[in-house]
Amino acid sequence: MADDLEDSLKPITMLNSGRKAGFYYLLVVVLSFIYMEYIPSEIVDWETPTNTYQNLIHHKSLFRMGIASGILVHICFILLPLALYDLLGNVERGLSILMVAFAVVSVPISFPALIDQLNLLDKIAGVSARSEVDMALVQSVQDVFVGLHNGFFLNEIFWGLWLFPLGRLVFKSGILPKAIGVLLMLGSLTYMIDVFGGVLFSEFHQYVNTRMLILPAAFGEIGLCLWLLISGVKRQN
Repeated sequence: MADDLEDSLKPITMLNSGRKAGFYYLLVVVLSFIYMEYIPSEIVDWETPTNTYQNLIHHKSLFRMGIASGILVHICFILLPLALYDLLGNVERGLSILMVAFAVVSVPISFPALIDQLNLLDKIAGVSARSEVDMALVQSVQDVFVGLHNGFFLNEIFWGLWLFPLGRLVFKSGILPKAIGVLLMLGSLTYMIDVFGGVLFSEFHQYVNTRMLILPAAFGEIGLCLWLLISGVKRQN
């Protein structure tokens, strides 16, 4: 009787696990966009450090929101692979463990950049738009954003590595579209190309646009997120 009840509840449990993973994925996507794309685009001027400094002084609240988004996205990026493990762990245990390990290890790599941002927040606390420009502080601001950019670049290794076992699990699962799994595995490869191309060839990013290169990963991850949120998962036959 208990076994019959467990079997009858299994599709509901899988659906709940899928929706939970989709919710965490949505948070990761939205918060990552705020933290890595929107806020830097509003503050950073790579050509003119003094403009970056002035933008930061004028947008302290936005900078604070960026730090908060960064903290939250890393919390969610721990919860997400655990939720996906709950959903896909039975497909292949070894791949599932590898997926979680690659995702979670990226989180502590991001902590130094967050600490630098918090330290910078203390330094600019008493600075106003009317204050005289402090060139040492301008350099500190520039250093923090360069460190943040390099941290994102380094983390691309693990953002790429975790997608391959995830894509393989999605492909083999029978409860999610195989096309999404293919996109995720292809996205893993393009992340690796971007990282090692940028490290090995000094002019790589003059000819290759990172945003275009990682489109398979973006389509795969957003597709998986939306599928889990909207459609849940298919029943296994």
